[in-house]
Amino acid sequence: MLELRGADVFYGKAQALHEINFAIAKGGIAALIGRNGAGKSTLLRALAGGQALLHGTRWLDGENITSLPLHLCSRRGIALVPENRQIFPSLTAEENLRLPTTLHPPGYWTLQRVYGLFPRLAERRATNGTSLSGGEQQMLAIGRALLTNPRYLLLDEPTEGLAPVVVDAIIRAIGEINAQGAAIVLVEQNFKVPRQLAQAFHLIDSGRIVWSGGADAIDQAQSRMMIGH
Repeated sequence: MLELRGADVFYGKAQALHEINFAIAKGGIAALIGRNGAGKSTLLRALAGGQALLHGTRWLDGENITSLPLHLCSRRGIALVPENRQIFPSLTAEENLRLPTTLHPPGYWTLQRVYGLFPRLAERRATNGTSLSGGEQQMLAIGRALLTNPRYLLLDEPTEGLAPVVVDAIIRAIGEINAQGAAIVLVEQNFKVPRQLAQAFHLIDSGRIVWSGGADAIDQAQSRMMIGH
């Protein structure tokens, strides 16, 4: 289980997260929903080890990892795919994908399995990042994260700005990744995506989790809450 307990995060003097208690169990899919600027991306970074906590703790399978930096959290099995993707534009798609394999031990996800998940990447393997479409860049960012063989995959707006056919491909890929055992935390403004995938939903407003519920409760909650506005 990956957890935040009583987490407070500040940017300078501005508090971004307030006493966050959040957990994702092995094999689950949880969605963070809410307005832009509510704190969803900050929560993902805090889970991944890329955002320092002023107060509170971060736990991985019962171990306190609050002090571990991002790269060591990655080696423990936590992978973050940020909203801006952060691929290396001057490298080819395949060079981007091979980078994690030099720092992480082998596991289920191999280069060939990533190409099987995203056949378009196999076709574009020799193409530089700057020449890839937005959808191809997103596939590349997810594929690169998979090659760390994560147990917990954190996805920040994976379908933002993508064509519907690409969105459907990303949804199928997330389902397959989860079926192979990775727990997933998903931030998405396109509610179609978490509605098809997630078992648990957490509404964030002004840096606080103000509502949590399962898939059976989200339709009622959606009708009375401003989600994604």
